[in-house]
Amino acid sequence: MVLSYLKFLPLVILLGYGLTGCATLPPHSVHKSFASYAESVFRHQNEVSSRLMMLNDTDQLPDSEVFGDAEEAMSDACHLLNEYAERESNGESMSWRFEAKVQASIEGCDASIQKMEALLAGMGKEY
Repeated sequence: MVLSYLKFLPLVILLGYGLTGCATLPPHSVHKSFASYAESVFRHQNEVSSRLMMLNDTDQLPDSEVFGDAEEAMSDACHLLNEYAERESNGESMSWRFEAKVQASIEGCDASIQKMEALLAGMGKEY
């Protein structure tokens, strides 16, 4: 699943061009543009998802509802960003309303990724 998103990597740059409109950066952002922030979130989600897949494949991921719920929350929070990348990859045009929804969802996606990453970092300590 995650590896299929990696084929969209070249299109992530285009993602930024479509999402620059009136979008704003989150407070204290290190990114110079919203496009850079969106691309960073997309890449980060793919990285964390890949780690989850590797841990799951090697049976190193704890069999815990906490991890399952966090992974599902991340997937739900990031689905619009992933859908945007897929549509962009297919050359589909998107309405400004859809692009606005994607813009509005990116901070929540980023937060859910960070929660999942914190769980992974604490995996050996609590689980």
